Amino acid sequence: MRVDVAIVGGGPGGIAAAVEAGRAGRRVVLVSDGPVGGRAMHASLLPSKVLLHLAEERATRGDRGLASAAAISEMTQAIERLVAHQRARVEERLSDAGVTVIVGSARFTGPRELHVAREAGPLTLELGRAIVASGSVPTFPAGFFGDASGPDGEVIFAPRFVRSLRSLPETLLVIGGGATGAEATSAFTDLGVKVTWIVDDLGLLPRFDRELASSLGDVLMERGVKIVHGKSVTSVTRDPRPDVPREQRVLAKLEGGRSYGAERAFVAIGRVPDVARLSLEAAGVTMDPRTGAIVVDADGRTQSPDVFAVGDAAGAPFAANKAMAEGWRAARLATDRDAGPPLRGAWIETVYSRPEVARVGVTPEQATRRGRPFEVRVASYESSLRGVLAGAGRDPHARGTLKVVLDADERIEGAIAIGPQASEVLAPIATALHLRARADALRGLFLAEPSLTSIALEALR
Repeated sequence: MRVDVAIVGGGPGGIAAAVEAGRAGRRVVLVSDGPVGGRAMHASLLPSKVLLHLAEERATRGDRGLASAAAISEMTQAIERLVAHQRARVEERLSDAGVTVIVGSARFTGPRELHVAREAGPLTLELGRAIVASGSVPTFPAGFFGDASGPDGEVIFAPRFVRSLRSLPETLLVIGGGATGAEATSAFTDLGVKVTWIVDDLGLLPRFDRELASSLGDVLMERGVKIVHGKSVTSVTRDPRPDVPREQRVLAKLEGGRSYGAERAFVAIGRVPDVARLSLEAAGVTMDPRTGAIVVDADGRTQSPDVFAVGDAAGAPFAANKAMAEGWRAARLATDRDAGPPLRGAWIETVYSRPEVARVGVTPEQATRRGRPFEVRVASYESSLRGVLAGAGRDPHARGTLKVVLDADERIEGAIAIGPQASEVLAPIATALHLRARADALRGLFLAEPSLTSIALEALR
């Protein structure tokens, strides 16, 4: 079968690439090893965000105590409905764009040849160009779970098991200080679980500003979370004995010998690009031996001129919107159309905790390490009525701060925020960063009032 563009991977980046390539009127095939939507829709991103939303709604209502099994059942049913809705929507978009979807496992047999193993029998695709958008998978050190190969989904679970929750534990260990760990800590605390959050020596949210990350930690501790700092977990094991105390059913051992126990554990300690099974060497594609990611240039091109890589397959940060942006650009280039300037880091990374934390571009700490002159402008949510209505200045749990990084010529380089809808607050900054705009280009802009986006513009004045 001959195709103009083949996309490997059915997640956010692959879908964005396939739809955009299809709009060019080319013959496009998307190969997905499971239902379209990928792990983001069916295992991690969508289920976790629905859980966070429903947990926050519960907290807003003032519900107290451990959420019941019936309440958790309602949540998982809501997740299933939304997964089905989003999958149908994505399938319709792909169909409207003329994209053919093939469910199967793909591997390269040459720079322009893809072998697909599928239930209906093997298929060989002759390619004009290819876009690899195969995503990422969780990674755990050898022996991390004792004799087990990974989380069991019951006592020890991970993001992909959120859809199968049937009840909540009274106590929970959350292991991992990144965005997923922060979101899990926030959500399960709102659901009435007593959480111990174990964070290694990289600290809370290591990709984010230290001050604002610490502010999130302070809020979570005020809400009852116990945070254990500075030690890596060496193993997480369950005790199968029926008479073991509930709070010792799972045990996390730390460097130095100390241990923490709980009824269950949630583990999110890292991900790696999911590219090992694609036989990329046959396509002439180079891998980064340190990260396992595909080496690409600013346009997503690999060393093989007709193969692109986007999203998690091309390396961190592992964010759905980054994958979508890169997939869209790669599809434009793969179909010989203008794609505009490279992204320059203009994607917003968000931690959907309560309060929310978001960043785009360069953080103040990164600017300091670069050693070039820069300025940080700071604005409070209290500068906006919407921010005050969201609790800024009144509710101690509703932190609200924005920092904007400008270079010596007042060109916008990045920003970070903590507070309600922090990702929305950063939208004008992300746009300005993408356009390489200076602060004075936005100073005279006054959007809806009151609004949260006005906070970013206030910082630039």
